[in-house]
Amino acid sequence: MRNNKMNHKTETRKTELTENELETESRRRPALFAAAVLGILILGGTAVGQEKETTECTSLAVSKAFKLSGYTQVQYTGWETGNDSFFIRRSRISLGGGIIKNMQLKVQVDLAKTPTLLDAYIDYAINKYVSVRAGQFQVPFSMESLTSSGAVDTINRSQPEEKLVPGRDNGALSRDAGVMVFGSYAAVDYSLALLNGSGINKNDANSHKDLGGRVVVHPMKILAVGGSFYKGKQGASIDPALVTRDKYGLEAAFILPRISVKAEYFAAKDDLIDRNGWYVQGGYFVLPKKVQAVLKYETVDMNRDLAFDAVDRCTAGLNWFIAANTKIQVNYELYIGESDANDNSAILAFFQVGF
Repeated sequence: MRNNKMNHKTETRKTELTENELETESRRRPALFAAAVLGILILGGTAVGQEKETTECTSLAVSKAFKLSGYTQVQYTGWETGNDSFFIRRSRISLGGGIIKNMQLKVQVDLAKTPTLLDAYIDYAINKYVSVRAGQFQVPFSMESLTSSGAVDTINRSQPEEKLVPGRDNGALSRDAGVMVFGSYAAVDYSLALLNGSGINKNDANSHKDLGGRVVVHPMKILAVGGSFYKGKQGASIDPALVTRDKYGLEAAFILPRISVKAEYFAAKDDLIDRNGWYVQGGYFVLPKKVQAVLKYETVDMNRDLAFDAVDRCTAGLNWFIAANTKIQVNYELYIGESDANDNSAILAFFQVGF
């Protein structure tokens, strides 16, 4: 009997302990839940605050993480008159990211032929409206010239782009060394650069510095209108022997989810020679974000005082976007010259893989 009473008391105490533990646990749960919610809110608020800070400082990301990216382009060109060929068009690797708050570094090289240093610059954001860039970077001139080669709608850039735009007219892939102030305010993007004018990774050949700039206005999200200028000198180190190298450009782009229209006009004065050119391009996504048809017409006159030297080119293309940086492009190009000697045509096939 005594053992039964003791067992009964033990069971009663166990039951009481269990009930107390459950009551304590039930009291803890709301507290733990509240703490978890508070922690999520704090972390969420921090993330939102960081995102807002990055968004407000449009020129730079404040993250210290570096990103490695790149792409390779394989191309085939078959000429009506000329040699057909497969070749590696570009093979580029880029590394960029934050160093400290408001400061970023970018380095990009092209390995397609011999290693070529394309970009090597540091950005510093003074505030959300003004940033400074120093090093080697793209000359601030022209919409198509500043568009990444992996994102151009046609396989080849326009002829006036390649032959008249500073940084491309000298074979420097639009790059030069110097300093640049750039940023955005309201619906206006701007950039102003002081440059050597010598091209990729070259010291200035004279004591004169070139000045280039670009302004783009966005009256609507779907519309951009802008202009560029470049005032330069070229030649040997003897300043009196330097000759003019001035460029001007106008641009416009109208872009909807499935339809795009782009156009640019260029004028150049190299010493005593006047040059000009323009292009207009239309694109339509047959399948949204997947298959795009493109038509482009362009003309370039390398000496307006000479007859029979202007060349027109008409391009019809189809782009298949497999992934964000992976695509296949097919173009047909028809060259029509004022002189029959410049007439030609080509079929181009292009495969790009990026990461």
